[in-house]
Amino acid sequence: MNINQNTTIYTLTGITTFLFFWTIVQQFSLRKIKKNQKILFQGKDAKNLEEIIMMHQQNLNNLNKQSKRLFEITTTLTTLSNAGLNKVGMVRFNPFKNLGGNQSFSIAFLNSHYNGLVISSIYSNDGSRFYSKTIANGKSHKQYPLTKEEEQAISIAIGEK
Repeated sequence: MNINQNTTIYTLTGITTFLFFWTIVQQFSLRKIKKNQKILFQGKDAKNLEEIIMMHQQNLNNLNKQSKRLFEITTTLTTLSNAGLNKVGMVRFNPFKNLGGNQSFSIAFLNSHYNGLVISSIYSNDGSRFYSKTIANGKSHKQYPLTKEEEQAISIAIGEK
């Protein structure tokens, strides 16, 4: 055997060894790919996979419709809550300095736009009298001026005090 044959044999042995190890590495990679593919398909063929994708697309469309409907409901609820009387303020007072206690009161019921009404009760020995006044934008109609206690009740309802 001469040197060329020995070099050729060593070279072929090296290439064969390299290819052997490369094949082992590729087998591990292929095994990993097959495992991931098995998880992905889970016993389903390509035809069923297309059906699954279409089903998921339909589910997404349904969720989108439901999301839009929930947004509409939220908008409606916000509108209704702004229109409802959701701000309340109350003041108790004694209209007669030397008689009785704070049995009289003024209470304001307002919505988010500061519209609503004020109800006042004046208690005396002769009985109680009730008064109501409409409120628009936090103010009473000029024909029915507000008392100091009614203005305080509105301020409390608005959140100024």
